[in-house]
Amino acid sequence: WNQVIIMKILFIDACISIHPKSRTRQLCEEYLKQAKDKTVERLNLESLSLVPLTSEMLAKRESLIQKGQYEDKMFAPARMFKEADEIVIGVPYHDLSFPSVLKVYIEHIMVNGLTFRYTEGKAEGLCRASSLTYITTAGSYIGNRNFGYEYVKAVAERLGITETNLICADGLDVEGVDAEQIMREKL
Repeated sequence: WNQVIIMKILFIDACISIHPKSRTRQLCEEYLKQAKDKTVERLNLESLSLVPLTSEMLAKRESLIQKGQYEDKMFAPARMFKEADEIVIGVPYHDLSFPSVLKVYIEHIMVNGLTFRYTEGKAEGLCRASSLTYITTAGSYIGNRNFGYEYVKAVAERLGITETNLICADGLDVEGVDAEQIMREKL
C-alpha cells in the first residue's frame, strides 16, 4: 500500500522588529517557499507569551516529569518541537546573539524525558528533526561573533539534531551596501 508521508517543518518565528516588514521574516518566507511537499507549522514566539521559568514553574515541571505527565500544556512547545521533521528558526541578530524571546522558548523545550534524556552519564536527543536551519539578518557585519547561532547549534545537538545550517544576511545597514542584493544572494 502506498502511504503518503508529509514532512512537517516547524517555523519558529522570533522575528521581532519595529519595522512593519521584518527583513528576517522576509528571508524566512522566501526560504519556506522552497519547501515543496512539506507542511509548515508556524509558531510566532511573541504570540505565545512565554515567560522565563520561575522556581514555582520549575517545581511543577519537575513534578510532572517525575510522574511522566508530558501531556500537560506546559510541555506543548516541547512536544511540537520534538514531533517536527525539520526546524527553521527565524531570528534577527540582536545584542551579539538573539532576542530573549528565543532563549525563553528554548528553556521551555529543553525537557528531560521528552526532548532529551540522560543515559550512561550523557545526554541523548529524542527529537525527530533531521535538520535545523537558523535564518538571521543584521544591520552590521557579524563576522565570527554569531553567538546566537552557535548556541542554537549546541541546543540542536543536545536534542538529537545533527545537521544545522546558517543563512545570514548581514551588513544590511552599512552605508553604500545594496541590502536588497545581499538578501537575494542568500537564497
